[in-house]
Formats: sequence, structure tokens, C-alpha cells
Amino acid sequence: MSSSKSGRRSRPFPAAVFLALSAAALTSCSDGGGTALDGAGRGSDLVGYEHTQVGKEYWVTMPEMSNHSGKPLTVLSAEIAHVPAGLRVTGYRVVSAGAGGHVIGVLPVGVTDDNARPHKGSSIQIKAHDSSDLYYEARVRVTGAVHSDLTNCRYEYRQGSTTYHEDIGCDTRIRLGKPLDG
Repeated sequence: MSSSKSGRRSRPFPAAVFLALSAAALTSCSDGGGTALDGAGRGSDLVGYEHTQVGKEYWVTMPEMSNHSGKPLTVLSAEIAHVPAGLRVTGYRVVSAGAGGHVIGVLPVGVTDDNARPHKGSSIQIKAHDSSDLYYEARVRVTGAVHSDLTNCRYEYRQGSTTYHEDIGCDTRIRLGKPLDG
């Protein structure tokens, strides 16, 4: 588990749901974009799940967001910028972390996390020097064999009257494998 700047703790999905934690998630800007966001949810971890099946869909969590600037901001949208062959993103949603904290991992669609709750709306407001209790999840369909990772979470946000784009490193490894029982 990792701790965000606000003291909340990230909580991973149950051990059977994710495979490993290992690689990098770094904050960076794209296209000369903004620098206010910070990805606090993943630390320096790669999340993986090697039990996917062709034709099935999975929720992939995106990093918890922190605003390390002195001004509030509104995150307008999020996307995973690099989606490898064998995967297709079919949608995004905003989820409330609830009392259990920000979950990290891959969860088959239809399996529920008792603490996370879908949030109405697609934007997220974050106060200055604060972390959000809300985060994005991508709904991903497996279409074939997957040989590289989902990477680079791209956020669009407004601060004042200016709209920015910022990338937060995020890596999720999804591979075909024997389905988990239960």
C-alpha cells in the first residue's frame, strides 16, 4: 500500500485479482501542458492481471490524482493514451474511493469492490494542495493476445480559465491466462 499526500492510503484489490507490482509511474507533462497534477495512487508500481479471457471486459484503475499547485482545478476527462493490440477501451467512469481508499488493480466487469461507488458526472474537482477521493477507471475489452502494457494516463483539466493536458505515468499489464475460480 502507498500513502497519498493527504494521508489516505491506497488499497489494492484482493491478492487474487492483481498479479504483480513492479515498474514505474512518473509524473510528466505532455505538449507543454500543465504541471498541477500528481499521480499519488500508483507510487512506482506496475499493476498486472494475467487471467484475462478474449471477449471479456475488465475495469482498470487509473492513478489517484493530487493537486500540488496553489489553485483549485477541475479534471475534465481522462484516457489511457497507449492501448496495445489485443485490448480496446470501451469506456471510462469516475468512481468514489469510499471508506476503503483508492483501489489499485484490474477487476473483471461484474465483480464488485464493496468500497468503490460509481460517481455521477465525469469531472473531478480538486482543491489546492489536496488529493481527490474520486478517480477514473477504464473499461477494457480483451480482443486477442496482448504483448505490451497499457501506459500513460492522460488527463485534461481546467485551472482558472485555462485548459491543460497532463500525463501521469501508469502501467497496467494484462495478459491472457487461466481464469481465476470464483
